[in-house]
Amino acid sequence: MRLLEDLLTQGFLRPLDIHFSNWLVQQKPQLSKNLALLAALVSQQLGEGHVCINLKNLETIWSAWPVVLREEALQIVSSQPVEELLDSKILGNGQHLTPLVLDKRRLYLYRYWRYECQVAKDLLLRAKLVDVNAVLLKEKLDGLFGENSIVQSELGDFKPDGQRIAAATAVLQSLAIISGGPGTGKTTTITRMLAIYLQMQVHNNQDSAPVICLAAPTGKAAARLSESISMARDSLAVSEGIKKLIPDQGTTLHRLLGARPGQSTFKYNADNPLHLDLLVVDEASMIDLPLMASLLAALPEHARLILIGDKEQLASVEAGSVLGDLCSIPIGLVGSESMAALLYQTCQLPVAKATRVQPFADSVAFLKHSYRFSKDSGIGALASAVNMGDSEQLKTVLAAGYEDLQRIPVSIGGNDQLIQHMLDKYKRYLRAVASGFEPTDVLKEFSAFRILCGLRKGTFGVEALNNNFEKEAQSRGLISLNGRWYPGRPVMITRNDRSLRLYNGDIGIALEDAETQQLKVWFEQGGELVSYSTSRLPQHETVFAMTVHKSQGSEFDDVTLVLAEEAKVIRRELVYTGITRAKKHCALYGSLKTIISSIEKPTTRMSGLAARVWDTQ
Repeated sequence: MRLLEDLLTQGFLRPLDIHFSNWLVQQKPQLSKNLALLAALVSQQLGEGHVCINLKNLETIWSAWPVVLREEALQIVSSQPVEELLDSKILGNGQHLTPLVLDKRRLYLYRYWRYECQVAKDLLLRAKLVDVNAVLLKEKLDGLFGENSIVQSELGDFKPDGQRIAAATAVLQSLAIISGGPGTGKTTTITRMLAIYLQMQVHNNQDSAPVICLAAPTGKAAARLSESISMARDSLAVSEGIKKLIPDQGTTLHRLLGARPGQSTFKYNADNPLHLDLLVVDEASMIDLPLMASLLAALPEHARLILIGDKEQLASVEAGSVLGDLCSIPIGLVGSESMAALLYQTCQLPVAKATRVQPFADSVAFLKHSYRFSKDSGIGALASAVNMGDSEQLKTVLAAGYEDLQRIPVSIGGNDQLIQHMLDKYKRYLRAVASGFEPTDVLKEFSAFRILCGLRKGTFGVEALNNNFEKEAQSRGLISLNGRWYPGRPVMITRNDRSLRLYNGDIGIALEDAETQQLKVWFEQGGELVSYSTSRLPQHETVFAMTVHKSQGSEFDDVTLVLAEEAKVIRRELVYTGITRAKKHCALYGSLKTIISSIEKPTTRMSGLAARVWDTQ
């Protein structure tokens, strides 16, 4: 088809998309132009992270196309309703295996339609009340959260304790989905919840301790979860016996499920379920639809599942926005009366008025009060403005003179100014390397600052910044380049290696080993420092600068977020995620126009999961 070739030439379709459409034509030579075009669009949109295409909103897909191509596409798709094209070979309704599935005006690849249906079905089945002694639950909640269920917010008003409500939800429900921004105490809440859960198991004279597992999508996120749970556990006002039952070592989801090299299937599945009673998964916003389907299939029927994350963060790299869909409660909808009564009894949460009841809402809880960012925090105020897409508020925040915020205007020309900024920020780190500090101290210095980019390519992308930084540091005698490796080279693992316990996102530093005088790369693993020969490392890259996507699951004292070039991938969620990686100071490197343009473009991934879960169209 001429239109498809034109779209390929102009970069709106990939060769893969054309190949898929042509393959369908080979299967059915009389395939309509309408379906051939839509098939290419389904494939292309999957590459953009969309699970399906919504036939009601096709204009959102081709809005960036030239007018002549848009008009031609509109003419083709208007020629015949897609519903009239249903057959047994190419397009079906899901009852039989066909390459494409049409479901409520959404067009899917069969595999992703099946993933979505299975995830929705499994979650709805798991979302149910557990038989719990409410009086005992309130007693245990009082013991860890205090007897006063009402707390004062940063605005001075008094509200029910959100952490207590979230913990109660996770005890009362076999499925709990807890979303909260940075510093809202997600892992603190879950640690207390686990202590309460275990105390109630002991009270009920359970014969054996339940098997509890901690997991996250990446190695870095799993390490942070382990560290946070360990710290929160040690401060609990419970017996040492209960503390010992709370695990403090997380793993990646791929390792938990038993990933097989070169295969998309896992060791653990519906026929070979995991051996556990309760699974806690952190950074759930990073979980794509296929991985969530595999996880739910591998969970034993009796197991509890707790998903933790920030629904406002970047969605998964692959297709889907699972956490966002699960947290998108329609306005006016509330949970069941029985759950409302239990939360009032245990947490003094007032019963909300509703126009519609949906029991799945019982499983969802939100943490809104940040204990990291006070009302005087510029980072917190900026994150809030970005989250709301409020450009006027953003300008007000940036002009307010907050000590923890800085905006660096973009210099005309190249990235020399930014490279100098990086040299200034990494001064302490480079000095620690040159002075022969212990690997633990060097890693600590490196973790204090990070420069985050929205792009990989371009003048202000990760690749150019890392390359130019190394050259400039070398010219100033700050590093000694000897090929690829040199003391102080920071690297990020980009491919999992289970045998070495190195996972995508792990960061290590190349330093000279005091005993062998050879360069080794040092990583922190579960609180321990482990070194590897440079030749043994799996796929990796230099990481003075890193993408915002790769920073998920990490936190740094000081962050510089580079938004110097406009691009369609730089959207509100990316800016929010980058800002909230900073704990003490955040600098924005970019023009005000680019920053505002980015936050005014929220990411909306096409999917039917929210409609299936929340029973909407």
